[in-house]
Amino acid sequence: MEASNLIDVMSRKSQVPNFNTCVNVIRGLIKVGRLEKAMKVLQVMVMSGGVPDIITYNMLVGGLCKKGQIRAAMDVLEDMGLSGCSSDVITYNTILRRMFDHNQYDQAIRFWKDQLRKGCPPYLITFTVLIELVCRHCGAERAMEVLEDMSMEGCYPDIVTYNSLINSTCKEGKYEEATFIIVELLSRGMEPNSVTYNTLLHCLCSHGHWDEVDEVLSIMNKTSNDATLVTYNILLNGLCKNGLLDRAIDFLDQMVSRECTPDIITYNTLLGTLVKEGMTDEVLNIFLSLRRIGCSPVLITYNTLIDGLAKKGDMEKAMALFIEMNEHGVTPDDITFHSLVAGFCRVDLVTEALEMLKEMDRRNRKIRTSTYGIVIQGLCKNGKVEMAIEVLDMMVSSRCRPNEIIYTALVNGVAAAGMTEDATKLRNKLIERKVLKEDTETE
Repeated sequence: MEASNLIDVMSRKSQVPNFNTCVNVIRGLIKVGRLEKAMKVLQVMVMSGGVPDIITYNMLVGGLCKKGQIRAAMDVLEDMGLSGCSSDVITYNTILRRMFDHNQYDQAIRFWKDQLRKGCPPYLITFTVLIELVCRHCGAERAMEVLEDMSMEGCYPDIVTYNSLINSTCKEGKYEEATFIIVELLSRGMEPNSVTYNTLLHCLCSHGHWDEVDEVLSIMNKTSNDATLVTYNILLNGLCKNGLLDRAIDFLDQMVSRECTPDIITYNTLLGTLVKEGMTDEVLNIFLSLRRIGCSPVLITYNTLIDGLAKKGDMEKAMALFIEMNEHGVTPDDITFHSLVAGFCRVDLVTEALEMLKEMDRRNRKIRTSTYGIVIQGLCKNGKVEMAIEVLDMMVSSRCRPNEIIYTALVNGVAAAGMTEDATKLRNKLIERKVLKEDTETE
């Protein structure tokens, strides 16, 4: 503010301020929301012969739009051309989006039409943004009307425009509108491409329209639009999410037979579903074949398998994978360790769980409260109260606050060790410190 006031003084004394300094001051004022002051400094700069850059103008237009001052933003747009700085797609897109946010649909369409008539380049990106916004807020039919209307102004859609519209309608689950857009696309002599079909398939899979999925695949085959790796991954993901595992495996076989090589995303999708179904033997067989076919497992692959094995209590195989991932340079994360800790506690291997917890600490991994809690509960359950207190000390020193469940487990552990008097004292002390509630039940 002091800098902008100094610029005001300079202008009154007919002194020309440094233009780079003006730009920095304008941007600073915009960032702190002093838009009127920023516009005054901008005016001084322009009147002194300076030409602000497009970034500064777009920041100002964005700031005004954010505050709902759309008319002022449009005035800045008009001034840009006079100052020698041409507006770009970001300028137009910002104003159009804000108009739609304020339900000014017709005004937005009129605004873009006026800009075209004033000589604005028919930016395809801005045109696509406008049509997509019309489609989202007013429906596909209105979008097609605007699209036709804009053709008269020199704005012509391409396959990207139509794909954007199909994507917008599909995200909202409006499959019928997406079909209507495809009909329009075909009527203009254009051909859908793989992006068009993949977008449609993603929508259909998400909503479980499997008959329509088969229909789209059939059309793809007839029009020489072969299913790509992306297509198969979309299909497998949709089928797996809906529990249609047999059909997903059929598609995988079809994929291989058509010489479309699956990638790690394909396998991760399938492995995740197999693990959920408890089919760990099948999972391990597929996993072992990955490196043979030149597909290296990644962190999520290992985490999926380790978690599945840990939940089944097969800690020997889970640890073998843990060792393997380290050997192959895949760094375990918090999820890996949490799965192993929980798995060890599940089969009462609490000493191993404690060692894994210490390994996390050595590697500076973030340990969740729930992870500490599982170990403390497991140790107390197995009568290892001293070890549980050691974990509590670790927890506190790492600035992780124990919760009521952990303290209750400790009290119960002390009592189970035959020290009922000590357990009562500990309970009372925790209640006194308002860590436990008086009505908290302990054994």
